[in-house]
Amino acid sequence: FLMTAVLAVMLAGCAATSIDTSGGRDGSSFNKAVIVGSVRAEYLYIDRTWKDAKIGSQVVTENAGKTYDVVSITTKEGAARDVYFDISSFYRKKTYADDLK
Repeated sequence: FLMTAVLAVMLAGCAATSIDTSGGRDGSSFNKAVIVGSVRAEYLYIDRTWKDAKIGSQVVTENAGKTYDVVSITTKEGAARDVYFDISSFYRKKTYADDLK
């Protein structure tokens, strides 16, 4: 039983940090937004892709029926850029509390 519980927790942690860059998703636009499973995954992606980048702002927006986080960063070389993340899979999903309203 303990092994099953540990495995379930590990799998849940992996899903929450999922990062999908398939199909040329590099975060450079809405069309090339990186699909993530959590905000933590966004920061992991930024840290892995632009080591020592500084985060300036983060804005939630919608485009073509999907929800995105647009994170403005400054790279260690001083270049400013926006990084687009598709957060549709987890942002504002219906919860049990919604049924109590």
